[in-house]
Amino acid sequence: MQKPEFDFQKIKNIENLNFSEPEVKAEILNILETLFKMVISLKEENQVLKNEINQLKGEKGKPIIKGNTKKKDDDDTKPSGGLESGSNKKWLKDSKNDKIKIDHEKIIPLDKALLPLDIVFKGYQKVLIQDIELKTNNVLYKLETFYSPSEHKSYTAEMEDHLKNTAFGPVIKAFIATLYFENRVTENKIASLLNSNKIRISEGTVSNILIHDKAEELSLERKEIYTAGLNSSIYQQIDDTGMRVNGKNAYTTIVCNDFYSAFFINDNKNRETVKKILYNNYDLEQNNTKLMREAIFKILVCDDAPQFDKVVLLCILCWIHEERHYKKLMPIFENHKEDVERIRGEIWEYYKELKAYKLNPESNKKIELDLKFDKIFNQITSYDELNHRLKLTLAKKEKLLLVLDYPEIPLHNNTSEIGVREWVIKRKISGGVKTDAGKKAWENNLTITATCKKNDISYFEYMKNIYLNCKTKLNLAVIIAQKSISTKPII
Repeated sequence: MQKPEFDFQKIKNIENLNFSEPEVKAEILNILETLFKMVISLKEENQVLKNEINQLKGEKGKPIIKGNTKKKDDDDTKPSGGLESGSNKKWLKDSKNDKIKIDHEKIIPLDKALLPLDIVFKGYQKVLIQDIELKTNNVLYKLETFYSPSEHKSYTAEMEDHLKNTAFGPVIKAFIATLYFENRVTENKIASLLNSNKIRISEGTVSNILIHDKAEELSLERKEIYTAGLNSSIYQQIDDTGMRVNGKNAYTTIVCNDFYSAFFINDNKNRETVKKILYNNYDLEQNNTKLMREAIFKILVCDDAPQFDKVVLLCILCWIHEERHYKKLMPIFENHKEDVERIRGEIWEYYKELKAYKLNPESNKKIELDLKFDKIFNQITSYDELNHRLKLTLAKKEKLLLVLDYPEIPLHNNTSEIGVREWVIKRKISGGVKTDAGKKAWENNLTITATCKKNDISYFEYMKNIYLNCKTKLNLAVIIAQKSISTKPII
């Protein structure tokens, strides 16, 4: 539903209005709101054009100076009772000592000569000190070699498979991958760190390890993780962000749920691309309704971007995204501000009721929530822009209230938004990738990194197993399958 264009004829008719009528006052205030925002928008556009003209002349435009950041105590941008605010929760610090691996124990004795004669041993007072060692473990392998004069042939002992055709062991490779993909350290800084600790390695070798080493195995690993993830639940979450590949614009899409995250880089982000991602066998030339119905996941949790619409059987929109539209309303008159704050308060209270319903889905409460949605979003206020927004939300009722039929699905798209945020930070640091091999490396490793984190598994240990050819000791696809929902309702 497009926002209606402003009717300038209203301004010309103001002199003919009866100012004693209350509804006339409301109409004039809405006209002033619209004109005020037009002036602000035109001023901003005018400044942008001035900056461009100055730059074309070889001069500098007006500097962008951000406003002061509010202190947390003064931050009133999140209303009381907001989404997942946790404002009423008391935070308690957990003890970490029981989660720390103990490598050694050392007893510190007390000089008994300085103590009274009647002392009695009462055990030990325990103090845990965490530390780490960073040292080389370079090994010179001496392969026994024998020569047979009769056969004119030499026989040489073979090294283990994971040490063939390389000058670096699995631990240092896993360390490099962990620094780059999990900790966002750049390739030149990784080389610098290793060289300063007596490892002789070039930046180019670091890049080759990240991009080319175990490339096929990691691609297979990502495929297995994604297949297990798609089969793990009746719903998937999705989001996307921009990306640069060899200097050209591209897009990264994340598909995830609580068990895994998978990343995909494509040239565009249209609906057909999304379908190809979600359905591996999707064919643009065929009718794929059967393929969609046979998929284990039936519900997509997302924002209301058009590329996500109608790609699965059912779609639930994110309540946080929907509320942001109301938060962005910036009225200038007090009665309009009061209307916005009141509506936002009602939305948060309704959201709390939806969360309570998810824990205890009763048929009577379902009917009550359905009727209450209509009551909230059918309101007519004194603020025209707010009224328009209420109508837009009302039109999305089916997609916002799908949770009433499927209480196991989330009300928001936070999982995918948080997941794609890590990618955005990594992209800002690296500026993107330059080759298809680099693109694959990002897709593979960041998928594994995010999935390890969700399953409380060390990415470093996982990658060490891959470089050791011991993936079967720790398999993410198997772990996802074991954790996945055993009984999936049929939609």
